[in-house]
Amino acid sequence: MNCIYCESERVVKNGRKKLKTRQIVQSYLCNECGRRFNERSGTPMARLRTPGSQVEMALRVRGEGLGIRATARVLGKSPSSITTWEKRLSNQLGKWSPKAPEGGEITIEGDELYTRVGENLPPEKSEGWTISFMERESRYWLEAKAGIKDRRLFEQGVKTAWGWGEPSQWMRWFTDGERRYGKELWKLASIYLPGKMTTDAYPYKKVWREGVEVAMKIKGSQGKPRVEWVFREHPFTAISPSSEVHANHLEALNSALRRRGTAYRRRQNHYAKELEGLQRALNVQRLLHNWFRPHGSLGKNTTPAMAMGFIDRPVEIAEILTCRGFCHFTP
Repeated sequence: MNCIYCESERVVKNGRKKLKTRQIVQSYLCNECGRRFNERSGTPMARLRTPGSQVEMALRVRGEGLGIRATARVLGKSPSSITTWEKRLSNQLGKWSPKAPEGGEITIEGDELYTRVGENLPPEKSEGWTISFMERESRYWLEAKAGIKDRRLFEQGVKTAWGWGEPSQWMRWFTDGERRYGKELWKLASIYLPGKMTTDAYPYKKVWREGVEVAMKIKGSQGKPRVEWVFREHPFTAISPSSEVHANHLEALNSALRRRGTAYRRRQNHYAKELEGLQRALNVQRLLHNWFRPHGSLGKNTTPAMAMGFIDRPVEIAEILTCRGFCHFTP
């Protein structure tokens, strides 16, 4: 174990402490900086006296769609305790979000869904919009951002999704009809071709980066959908068949989210009266979806994080609660 303050490896055991819950916590001393810490320091369980099994159970049932007040009644705790535990797990999301593997091929699906947050405002004024991005083959849920459906929301969501997938060599980016995905991505992934690559047959100077393909499926009127490619691809980038341009897998995830997230069932919930509560619930759902919950289409006991190659087995909630992040996790 490295020191949580200076990252030194000169760490020795420094006794054990027995909590009121009869749990034994190992303490450590860093011989480099002289500071003391224990095995819970820097984790979601730091300074919590509640047994880890209770926190894990609360987060498990919350992830399956039980409300905060209902969870508190079942476990005999206060709603504020459930909210605090959820906040601690939500804050770990950045530490459990490794980027896509370098040099690989990914397909990103983008879509948005709406729910009610706080007052019953018109959709264009409500903060209940969520834009999501998912990697198709692995079902890895790489971004879920909630807020008002404006340019800033699309800018933040697309920037995060592009940062996640940028290390890959080939990227297909498919959405359903919303042009703002492509417009925001164009600012990040477009390049200028050198003069020797532009000809009369291919006169385009500004194109997507090599390996990036962006298209959207427009549902259209009278039930006549069509596929449209956004801007011009690099001349060395292969074009996918129009039948592959869709966001069906992400739409299935959105349907599951409506079952597991009580806010998306259009109720006035304890945690969905403000944007912060909705985003916190989304962060927890992402962690559980990617690392803890096996996905039926991927095979037996296979999570999206396993399909991406980040790990070789499902991660338990207790392990996320007692670990300082993915980079410190050892299976």
